[in-house]
Amino acid sequence: MAMTSINRFIDFNDELIDAGERLRLERLARALTGMTDIGLAERQHIEFHPASNELAMSVFWRHREPEVTEQGRLSDLYLLAAGFWSKFDLPVWQKYRSVTEHHPLREFLRSAVLLFEELRITDAVISERPGTEAAFSLRRRMYGEFHTGQQPVNLRRGFRADALFNHLYAVLHSFSDTYGSSGEELAELVDPVLFSVYDARSTADAVRLAERLAPLLHGRLDEDLRHSYYAVGDGLTGPGPDFHYHRGTEDREEGEEGQKESVGELFSTWHAANRSEKGMHLNYELEHGRIGEGDGDGAREGREGAEATSTGRGQSSADERTGIAHEAGSEASAPDAGAWMKADGFGPANESVVYRELLAEPDSSREAHERILSWRDETVPHVRAIVKEMQKRIERKREERREGLPKGRLSKNPISVLTDERPRPFFRKQSPSKRLDAVFGLLVDGSGSMADKLDETKKAVLLFHDILRSLDTAHGIAVYQEDSAAATKKRQPNTFQWLHRFRDAGRDDGERILSMEAGDDNRDGFAVRWMSSQLLRRPEAHRFLLVFSDGEPSAFGYGQNGIVDTAEAVREAEKKGITVIHLFLSSGPATARQQELFRMMFGSRSVSADSIDRFSDETQRILRKLLVLASGNM
Repeated sequence: MAMTSINRFIDFNDELIDAGERLRLERLARALTGMTDIGLAERQHIEFHPASNELAMSVFWRHREPEVTEQGRLSDLYLLAAGFWSKFDLPVWQKYRSVTEHHPLREFLRSAVLLFEELRITDAVISERPGTEAAFSLRRRMYGEFHTGQQPVNLRRGFRADALFNHLYAVLHSFSDTYGSSGEELAELVDPVLFSVYDARSTADAVRLAERLAPLLHGRLDEDLRHSYYAVGDGLTGPGPDFHYHRGTEDREEGEEGQKESVGELFSTWHAANRSEKGMHLNYELEHGRIGEGDGDGAREGREGAEATSTGRGQSSADERTGIAHEAGSEASAPDAGAWMKADGFGPANESVVYRELLAEPDSSREAHERILSWRDETVPHVRAIVKEMQKRIERKREERREGLPKGRLSKNPISVLTDERPRPFFRKQSPSKRLDAVFGLLVDGSGSMADKLDETKKAVLLFHDILRSLDTAHGIAVYQEDSAAATKKRQPNTFQWLHRFRDAGRDDGERILSMEAGDDNRDGFAVRWMSSQLLRRPEAHRFLLVFSDGEPSAFGYGQNGIVDTAEAVREAEKKGITVIHLFLSSGPATARQQELFRMMFGSRSVSADSIDRFSDETQRILRKLLVLASGNM
């Protein structure tokens, strides 16, 4: 019995989200708010998170009938993005929070204001958007059942404030309850106030109603709410510690901005404040400026991508081969290290990511050389077979003739001139082609979990490299990983290590492939976006992106939202004409849960090897299919 309970607990916490559904709801939230990069999360109650630019739906709708879950989550979004977003008076709310900070019933009174506001705002949204009525009707019914069900439980436990709050919800939404009949005299005191809720036209009206309740409850309720019912008003204060000023300008900036009237304005301001820190001029002034005000001559607003108008000399040196500067004592000081770059335009889930691109050092050891020779001896028949097959396809394509044309070269047997009313006796050969008009990008998961399968992964990557090199087909191979030890909320460093670059053409990089090592975490969606950007710069007509990974995304703050981010990155790549294929690397067959996860992220183009020994076989099979696809569309 105990083991069953443990398994149920593990299953609940390991629950998968539906990435496709989350993306659909996220697009709805963006349409309703007008913000193209706002994100979506799930928490105990609906709430706003300006710091992370997110709206949060409630987990209240999980584990219900699909229609209930769908309509319930829609009601969350309607209430947040079409309701509180523009119809909630922030200055009034923030003042009331401040006034009630030390009130013994502050949670009850604040929750009462939000309850009154939910009723008013719901009616306003339905009036503006009649199509939302079905979702809100279901919402009222489900929460009404919840409150009327919890009321007797709270009464038995002596949680009088919670039972009274259940009563407020039941009365306002026309549900019958047992509160008044239980001997609670508070029902007779508060009900006359509740009848005025329907006349409320603003947040200020809702606050005044709560202020009328306060003296009625004074001395009659001896404790505040035991449970949380609303979180929608939390965190609506403005840019916090993530947005910082140099101490020389802090005093001047204080009070310069007026209070924001709505949630939407707060989000826009917070987002603009964080974004403005990326500008070169502002960044230098904030981080390195002197205390005091500037003279203002030639001043202009900082903006992302702006060029520096002045330079400073620091302690740095450049790599002799690449010319890339490495800061002294920094993470970029390793050989062949690239500069750290901000991940701009790589999705909301990756806004705090910085990344660098390195060229892997080849493993020139005798052991590596012998291993390469051994692996190539095993795979050379397969490489030759695929190369020969593709060369035949290319040659056949070159020899194919387009018959029945109105102009061109005359056919050998132009009988149609005599038999057809409108003869078309000409033909043309296909345009000659000596190579595939295709480019391949291979991403290899460099997380720590790859350590036990590195050899087979290297063998598969080497096979991929040898086939494409023999066909003179452009390809790039990179290992990606995030440094978990250095990752913080404000900065998550990621590294892409090139094993073979696109510009290296037919170069044999087997020794670089053999140097591959396992690192820490994997941010798959970010990696897909990065490689997609590399492929989109290429002139080839057909672009393919393969991802070799042994599990789900796992990085700092990149759990379930990492699944959604990866799914969105894959869909974005597909829309831009890039075919994305995923190969799951495991020592055994993929479980049902893993298969569902990969389907969510990569759609139907996800393949799993049954065992470690089949990595190379699956790589060969996938690559052959993609090559045939590219040759058929020449």
